[in-house]
Amino acid sequence: MVEYLACANGAEAARRAGYSEHTARQMANENLSKPDIKAAITQKREQIMSETEDKVEWLINRLTSEAIDDGNGEATRVRALEVLGKIYGAFAPEKQEVTTYSGAFLADLDLDEAQFEPLEEEKANNFSDLH
Repeated sequence: MVEYLACANGAEAARRAGYSEHTARQMANENLSKPDIKAAITQKREQIMSETEDKVEWLINRLTSEAIDDGNGEATRVRALEVLGKIYGAFAPEKQEVTTYSGAFLADLDLDEAQFEPLEEEKANNFSDLH
C-alpha cells in the first residue's frame, strides 16, 4: 500500500514491494481489487489530503497575521501580502519566451566552401574601409 501511494502504479508498486518482475502486474491487480486494501488506500489518501489542507490553512493564516501586524516592518508586511496574492492567483503568470530550433534545417543546407568566400566587390569594400 505504501509503495502504491508513492508511485500510483500497481505493477511498479508490486515490484518495489518485492514481487518478482514476472508476477508484479498480476499481484498488483489482485491486491488492488481486495476491499480492505482499497479501503486502506482511500483512508490514507484522505489523511494525506487533510494534512495538506491543514498546512495550507495554517500558512495562509500565518501570512495574513504577518501582513496585518503593525509591529512588523513595511517590507515584511508587503512580502506577506505578495505571497498571499500568489496563493490566491492575483498576479498574471510571468511571460516566458520559448524559442526552439530544429537542428535538421542546418543539415538540409548544401553549402560549399565557395559560399563562404567574400565576393570580389566585398573584398574591395573591406580594404577601402581601412583607409
